[in-house]
Amino acid sequence: MMQKSTIALITQSLEYFAAHHGDPYARAYQALYAHDAAYEALFVLDSDEGLRRNMMRTTLEIIATYLDDPDAAANRIIGARMSHIPYGIETDFDVFFEITRTVISAGCSDIWTPDHHAAWTQMLTDFKAARLA
Repeated sequence: MMQKSTIALITQSLEYFAAHHGDPYARAYQALYAHDAAYEALFVLDSDEGLRRNMMRTTLEIIATYLDDPDAAANRIIGARMSHIPYGIETDFDVFFEITRTVISAGCSDIWTPDHHAAWTQMLTDFKAARLA
């Protein structure tokens, strides 16, 4: 069972980021390409950015689902892991979740505490554990 403080801290950081910075989309993709420029080539056919925007939306939806129902979030992650296999994104699948945390934490520097970091770390650990048996 997830602690209420974990839910509250993650929710607070997401709401603070949204209120002060809006959508994390542009920052997340800048960070992804800075992490590994090869990712940009995977989106070469995504000329309208629809795929990338969907990926960001799905990431945020999975986080929101986790806050309400961690098991449902795990199921969504397993499905997403499977859909990334054809693109060779298996071992690096969790990178975008980690980048999302980095972007959110940077945008929340005024309120970010070690407890926020711990809450996000717990969530990302749970996400990494979401795999087919």
